[in-house]
Amino acid sequence: MANLAISDGTPVRTKPFPSWPTYDDRDVKAFEEVYRSGQWGAGSSKVAEFESRFAEFQGAKYGVCVNSGTAALYVALKAASVGLGDEVITTPYTFQATVVAILMANGTPVFVDTLPDGFNIDPAKIETAITPKTKAILPVHIAGYPADMDAIVALAERHNLIVIEDCAQAHGAEWHGRGVGSWGHLGCFSFQASKNLCAGEGGIILTNDRKLYERTWSIHNCGRTTSDSEFDAESLGGNFRMTAWQAGLLISRLARLEEEIELRNRNMRLLDQGLGEIPGIKVVPLDSRATRCGCHGYKAIFDPEEFEGISREDFLKAMRAEGIPIGHWYTTPMYREPFMQSELLSTKLDYSNISCSETEKLCENGLALSQSILMGTEADMADIVAAATKVRRYVGELKSKT
Repeated sequence: MANLAISDGTPVRTKPFPSWPTYDDRDVKAFEEVYRSGQWGAGSSKVAEFESRFAEFQGAKYGVCVNSGTAALYVALKAASVGLGDEVITTPYTFQATVVAILMANGTPVFVDTLPDGFNIDPAKIETAITPKTKAILPVHIAGYPADMDAIVALAERHNLIVIEDCAQAHGAEWHGRGVGSWGHLGCFSFQASKNLCAGEGGIILTNDRKLYERTWSIHNCGRTTSDSEFDAESLGGNFRMTAWQAGLLISRLARLEEEIELRNRNMRLLDQGLGEIPGIKVVPLDSRATRCGCHGYKAIFDPEEFEGISREDFLKAMRAEGIPIGHWYTTPMYREPFMQSELLSTKLDYSNISCSETEKLCENGLALSQSILMGTEADMADIVAAATKVRRYVGELKSKT
């Protein structure tokens, strides 16, 4: 008699998990306010209002809204004067926008491996990657798990480098009680459709530095200056502005973000506890200095040896058959992505000799649940644990099918 659903047994779960995005009448009202204002773009007070509110939410002085997370990274890099020949240290375990923004700014990505059994950049390996050409360090708070900002900021200060935080997945994440994006010189967020705070598209750059704020504002707004500018204007800028529609929706959604973050964090802890008891699934607990996770999904590491040699893909198929929509994130380190050899690049790059062993392990055996799953109930989390426990218990049955 079959036990696993993939072998025609009864699945642990048949009902769906929460979908994304959520919405309600407050969002409709936000759109109506923008519509009736007649100010849908430049000149709307909604953008400035959201900039102020979100900067305060993350613990920063200034915010500049842009039209995407990629644009946020690019504008931040240009505000930091990154250009041709400048090296930017970052992680190879990230979404391509992190690296594409560096390339668009004519910088050179320098890849530093991730922590052992972790998803963020390893600060202990950064210093050996610093050269006279290094201009900035660009850590990524993967899945909202804060990177080690103590070590990264200390390294940057010692070597006079700029820190640009990629916080695209880290809305509400905190390090020592202060929001990420406020620790480095610049912090970049995304409001793309899958993000925990979303408006379809959009982004924001945070900073505590007045001069960097003015440079960022000028670059994102056609080279113009703020009305209360204290520094010389930039002579070159593009149109990377956010619309009032996006800002109005983000103001509405920001009002419920705190409650959603707390729910995701509670569910993350439940999964850590339950999945952490299953041999072959390594959970990655939050660093004790990180007082809150952004929880843009849930991540763990699969150990094939503990599952009698089955592959991650076979495990995922078995879990999905049990009704759990589990998957993985990045399957290729950034230095192996085809776009790194694009004809559009101003300088040809050679990463053929680069190998980041910990990142390659993550790409091969990382596990991920989407952030919408973390919007579920305690019973939903119990189903995830029950399914993984079931697959582990009857792994012999699964192995016989492969």
